[in-house]
Amino acid sequence: MLNIKKIITGSPADNGIIKPGDELMSINGHNITDVIDYLFHQADVFPKLILKRKGKKYEVKINKDIDREMGLVFYPDKIIRCNNKCIFCFCHNNPKHLRRSLYIKDDDYRLSFLYGNFITLTNLLEKNIQRIIDMKLSPLYISVQAIDDETRRKLFAKKHVPPILPILRRFAENDIYFHCQVVVVPGYNDKEILYKTAAALADLKPYASSLAVVPVGLTRYSNPDLKPVGTKGATRLVNDVFYFRKRYGTKGNHFAYAADELFISAGLDIPPESYYDDFPQIENGVGMVRRFLDTIPGRLNKDIKGYWVTGRLMFKLWRNTIIRENNFRLKLVPVANYLFGPRVTVSGLLAGKDILKVLSRMRLKDNLVILPPNCLNDDGLFIDNLTPSDIENQLGVKLIKGDYSFAETLEMLS
Repeated sequence: MLNIKKIITGSPADNGIIKPGDELMSINGHNITDVIDYLFHQADVFPKLILKRKGKKYEVKINKDIDREMGLVFYPDKIIRCNNKCIFCFCHNNPKHLRRSLYIKDDDYRLSFLYGNFITLTNLLEKNIQRIIDMKLSPLYISVQAIDDETRRKLFAKKHVPPILPILRRFAENDIYFHCQVVVVPGYNDKEILYKTAAALADLKPYASSLAVVPVGLTRYSNPDLKPVGTKGATRLVNDVFYFRKRYGTKGNHFAYAADELFISAGLDIPPESYYDDFPQIENGVGMVRRFLDTIPGRLNKDIKGYWVTGRLMFKLWRNTIIRENNFRLKLVPVANYLFGPRVTVSGLLAGKDILKVLSRMRLKDNLVILPPNCLNDDGLFIDNLTPSDIENQLGVKLIKGDYSFAETLEMLS
């Protein structure tokens, strides 16, 4: 059963009968164990609900369109935890006193279907696989890492890792689509292992819908024996992906995509929009920079003054392609990552304390600071639990969270 947190105002379930705190037990006779059950069985014109309040059951029949969601919001389910010990896992290596969620390793197929979280398939039970098939939970997002079983055991630091290819084939045979990623760890799953992985996934097209090649992220807390991808490695991986696209891709569906970080690390231009087709893995950092660059029309107000915080990875790109070319008066503020170390250059892992440290050393003539959109979570917290208000109160400036559409960010300021 699911515990109801709230009822959306104006929704079909907003009938004055159902109350927050009630427990949803079944819909049309089907037991409800999680939000997947709820979404699946509420797709009806007159769903009949059995609920419980203070130990007493009651029945409600809802009148709605078949495709309209009922309007119930629940407290979070217990997630399926990951029991791998991946050699590059951030959760294992995080320092203390960060956001609590950063220490939770999920490997939950439900979150993959609902939110695009990547899963390894190593924690799936047979009943989970069958449920995915029966309920057509598609597409899924899968961290393949490698097709080779021995390589997967090394990467996941686990003796018993189920072969991934039979599971993927079973999904394909039952019309389950999936997007794949390979987090490349030099010396483990690059070169011939990567080529073998790409070939095996291409054999499962169209159900294997896309392949993203992403560089491993290493911090000061990572295993010192692991090597970063580096400039030469990034160049090689970009070329590897171009080969996969030529070999396995088609017009409008090029199948393989290199992460934005690889192009920037290699000193290469970000590809045009056509490279990304319909941007199947934009939330995975594949095409996000191109989408950002393409949202800068020349008609925008160029007189806005303030400071634009960015990670070191993007600093030169933003400076050359946005600030100079468009004559914006915003001042770029690159922030080094003191928390995780100099090898971490992306804005999504910037700590509030690091941003505060850099800004406090500056003579801020303007009182507006734009933050990268991915350095705050949905609760408005930096990775180290600071809030924008903490920085505003100390420095006397106004902080706003930017948007990946630069046009929308500037329109907020206009």
